[in-house]
Amino acid sequence: MSEIVEEIGQTVLTVIGDVLGCSPQDLREQPVLAAHDWDSITSLEALAQLESGFGVKLQLRDFHAARTADEMAALIAKALNR
Repeated sequence: MSEIVEEIGQTVLTVIGDVLGCSPQDLREQPVLAAHDWDSITSLEALAQLESGFGVKLQLRDFHAARTADEMAALIAKALNR
């Protein structure tokens, strides 16, 4: 994994952790978002923060298909052409 993708992943973990009220470590230990309080409201809040923070627009269908923070980081990296 490239350094840039790793940085994207760390930022994604931080944003999702903030939205869910858990630590990035919690998300690493249990990466499946559905195992946390992940619902439609938290997912849209995370989507808005990630799009704003990275300056990208993500396809809602692709975003909702992502089951982990790593899958979301991959979507963002793709949107950034990284």
